[in-house]
Amino acid sequence: MASAVIAAAAAAVAGGPPAPASNANTSVDDAVFAILSNDLPKYDDAALEGFYRQCADHILAYQHPISGLFPLYPGSGGPAGHARDNIYIATSIWALAQVYRKTDRDSGRCWELRQRALKCMRSLLAFWMSQTDRLEAFKVQQCPKNCLLTLFDYRTGRELTDSAFSTYQHHQLDCIALFVLMSVQMISSGMEIVHTKTEVSVFQNLIFYLERAYRIPDFGMWERGTKQNTGSVELHASSVGFAKAALEAANSFNVFGQSGDHTTVIHVDIDAHSRNRIILTNLLPRESASKGCDSALIPTLCWPGHATHEPVRKTALHNIFSRFRGEYGFKRFSRDGYGTVLEPSRGALYSHGELKSFEAIECQWPIMYAFLVIEHCLQGDRTTATLYKQKLDDLRVECDLPFGPDSSQPPQSSRWLPKFYFVPRDYLQEERDRPGSQARRPNFELNDTVFLWGEAVALIAELLESGYLMAHDLDLLRRYKSFHERPLDLSRRVPFINKLQDLVVQVVLISESVRLQQMLATFGVQSQTPTQVEPITLWPSKNLIKVQECLGQCERLGLSGRPLRPIGQLGTAKFYRVPGRTVLCYPLLFEMRDFYLLHDMDMVIDEVRTNLQFLSTWWRLRGRPTFCFLLREDMIRAAGAKQLIAFLTGMRSGRVNGVRVLLGRAQNLLASACVDHLDYLQDHGDAFKDLPSVEELSVEKSFRSLMNIQGHAAVAVEREEWIDVRRVESSSSEDLCQLIDTASLNMGPRTQLLHILHDRHGPLYALSGGTETVSHRLEDLSRTAGVQQRWAIVRYASAILRKEVDSLAPSLSNVIVAGKKIIIGSDIVIDRPLTPKELCQIMYAQYPPGPSGKAVLLQELILFLGSLISRDNSLFRGIYYIRLDPLVDALDIELENVDDALYGGCKILQNLSPYKIQSLLVSILRRDRLRDPYWQRRIDGCLCRVPPGFYEGVYGVLEACTGGVRIGSTLIEQYPCLNDMSRNDANFVFAVQAILARETRNPALRQMLVEALVIIELILQRNPELAVKEELDVLRIIDEAWRDFKSERELTGPEADKSMVLFYQTEAVVSRGTSSFIAKAALNFLLKGELSLSRSKQLNSTCLMS
Repeated sequence: MASAVIAAAAAAVAGGPPAPASNANTSVDDAVFAILSNDLPKYDDAALEGFYRQCADHILAYQHPISGLFPLYPGSGGPAGHARDNIYIATSIWALAQVYRKTDRDSGRCWELRQRALKCMRSLLAFWMSQTDRLEAFKVQQCPKNCLLTLFDYRTGRELTDSAFSTYQHHQLDCIALFVLMSVQMISSGMEIVHTKTEVSVFQNLIFYLERAYRIPDFGMWERGTKQNTGSVELHASSVGFAKAALEAANSFNVFGQSGDHTTVIHVDIDAHSRNRIILTNLLPRESASKGCDSALIPTLCWPGHATHEPVRKTALHNIFSRFRGEYGFKRFSRDGYGTVLEPSRGALYSHGELKSFEAIECQWPIMYAFLVIEHCLQGDRTTATLYKQKLDDLRVECDLPFGPDSSQPPQSSRWLPKFYFVPRDYLQEERDRPGSQARRPNFELNDTVFLWGEAVALIAELLESGYLMAHDLDLLRRYKSFHERPLDLSRRVPFINKLQDLVVQVVLISESVRLQQMLATFGVQSQTPTQVEPITLWPSKNLIKVQECLGQCERLGLSGRPLRPIGQLGTAKFYRVPGRTVLCYPLLFEMRDFYLLHDMDMVIDEVRTNLQFLSTWWRLRGRPTFCFLLREDMIRAAGAKQLIAFLTGMRSGRVNGVRVLLGRAQNLLASACVDHLDYLQDHGDAFKDLPSVEELSVEKSFRSLMNIQGHAAVAVEREEWIDVRRVESSSSEDLCQLIDTASLNMGPRTQLLHILHDRHGPLYALSGGTETVSHRLEDLSRTAGVQQRWAIVRYASAILRKEVDSLAPSLSNVIVAGKKIIIGSDIVIDRPLTPKELCQIMYAQYPPGPSGKAVLLQELILFLGSLISRDNSLFRGIYYIRLDPLVDALDIELENVDDALYGGCKILQNLSPYKIQSLLVSILRRDRLRDPYWQRRIDGCLCRVPPGFYEGVYGVLEACTGGVRIGSTLIEQYPCLNDMSRNDANFVFAVQAILARETRNPALRQMLVEALVIIELILQRNPELAVKEELDVLRIIDEAWRDFKSERELTGPEADKSMVLFYQTEAVVSRGTSSFIAKAALNFLLKGELSLSRSKQLNSTCLMS
């Protein structure tokens, strides 16, 4: 467990042997048993009085008598207060009240303490209630300007009006999440934080605010954004982790406590929680793109967050201990300039090149020791907790500080916990030369005031370590335990549980019509029609979106309720009890009738397999998931119907790709299913009054066999026929309408003519006869082409209609939060999630409708990328920028060279089915085919794929080249690049890959640049005495290698001078391969430089050149 890592580190701090990893639950369980048996611990009145005096003098003295809030800079006279500090302070006061609850000699202190904590928490809630306009704006656009404020005037509980704070970076999601989490903990202890239904609506909207934390970059716990501190936001694991913890705590929780009813229950989107969980797992052990390791993960992964108990928690904590632990606490992150004597101004943004000066002199924060005392006490490891407690006591400083928030009060001599310890200016170089060798000084010597956040956490740590506060007093939700160790909370309708081994996914097959049901029955596939499912009602997932709009609505505050977000796979895998009915929803996959993917049965089958696998992997609710498979007649008419029937009959075996499935009737599966209750709809009857349900298709004849379907066979088309539209552009619209109705006209030219009419008159233009519009004819044409598998026509018609797929936004989010960026066209970088409408506006503006149907083809690719990256992130190893145009080029290259029966000899990408394009995409990502070097280099160059350790190697090359590294026309300068970014900085990765992608249109040459940089880095690594003063031009090295290659191969003539194809076709690592020529050219260049003895001593004093 991660506690073993922490224990070993604690022993190292104390100078002794590693503490043994004790049983994490023994002492805690014993203490719980003691409480249950009324065997209360004996309290020492003097010790209890000491804790109260510590709280009164170090914390309560600073509480404002009217607002109940606490200042950020006590004694300074400043008006600022911070939400995060206030929440931890309120928690410490509540923790002491929990101790006093166990004694009858409290003299009213328990009541007073609880009310003081309550007043603080309610003031925070009121502060955010006054920002409902921001809550609403944030639903539309998640950006810093719309975020909830976290800094306030602690005297009034209102927004700060002081211009000194006008540029403050408020966007800190962990603050909101911490408030939700600790509110649930306190309400569970009997405190009444939420008083009115209006406040319930605000609390519900805070949940909506947090649900998309997985895709929202913010400034993080340290309020700085990226490590460079330039005012830029980035995605933080600490923010996502706290949001995940808050969603788990609030799920199905009644914020009125025991006094609440169905209207005061908080609802959490299970799919939003799942996405936060998945993204947190993907982000860890990193904190963010610029911060590979960060102490902000300690409170996230330990108390109070306990965001995950997965194995990656241990790795993240180990990284923090090995890199940032010191004698005076923990560094926040590498090159953190906050509080150092070199920082020009506290809170000011940094300039380029400034970051390097803070390396090895970062301040150390004692508060992290307090968090670790708490964590070890919760885990029952008091030995290690005591070691940290002793260290924490040693770091306290005796000094005179102002008593109370007003600086005019006389100072009080006491022992205070510093905010941080810094390296004095006179000892900076010695500390850089020998890290940890110099004595540090407390921040009080910089005229800083009391650090109330640290005092609060330290008080909780002391209460726990003393034994007066028990684990279950502080963490009533038992978050310090993994899911399978927590008691099941039966008061919650749909509680989270631990992952079940070999989970069974229930499958309900719904046939659109009786004749489809009869036809499937002839193959042994039993299904139900919508009528036979009654009294259960079948809904599309968009109905759920509609009824959940009521959640959090409050007209008086202008709150609109739940945003119009799609319901994901987990949300549609539950039955729902709504007033008067039971509802089952089919997933978003089967709502794509407006798009064309449902015409590709191979694609449908693959997506069903993916959905079942996803449910089996990520389901964490009580009750089994239920997958509603909606079967339509169009699926049987389309090519691939035999594969669909084979898949359905195969499901009867009980396994689908290793996932256990159970086919059955909806009524029979209800008892073992997960059932959610939407009781709040009792007060919103109009919300679901006229919602459409799935109705049975009324038909006359029955299918007797699959062979009876006439006229729906696939038409094998290797190349569609198109006309030259310039010949008909001058024709009148009436003449074009007559041409369209010509029976002999092929589908391709007919689509082109409809495109002309669409551009002239719009989609509602009536064709000949006036009974049909252009859009209706295009829809019919697209449907017919889909049944006949003529995909170029389908894509062209869909592009004319500017179709967009509903699940595009989740797919794009999957790509973005996995650390990738998508580039559309030559320069449109998508590095944040967008709505389908926003994304499609960009695509259709960049790629107007035409026979290539590129705008919809790229939508397909984004869907596939999102699905693949969630299934197997390793496929994208070495790829950071996904440039869609070069990706299409890579698919064309693969299709041109591959010889596979799957593609039926087709060599035109637009004519392939979606499933075949996805298969082609998987093929180039997996690199599982034997390709000649030129073929492989072109594909890797299109993907901008690089080998492991490549960017760290480029960083090393840059360190050796004083003049910088030139790639094409772009020079990567040594400084400020090395000053601003570290070797493992993801921003350095993006910068280098952007240059590689931008500087050459030839993908093979782009990959040759990568190979050259790898070789140069290897030479410099083996020969550290080499250093280059002039700029290193990588293209010049490749050109020299090419000339040497031509000379050796005796290649002459104009063709040899024009093309490097022969060079690209040569293997790299073979005798006289391309690596040999590049290495020779690189050595020739490097040996012209000077030998740097200082660099040699840093790495290896022996010359390794061979």
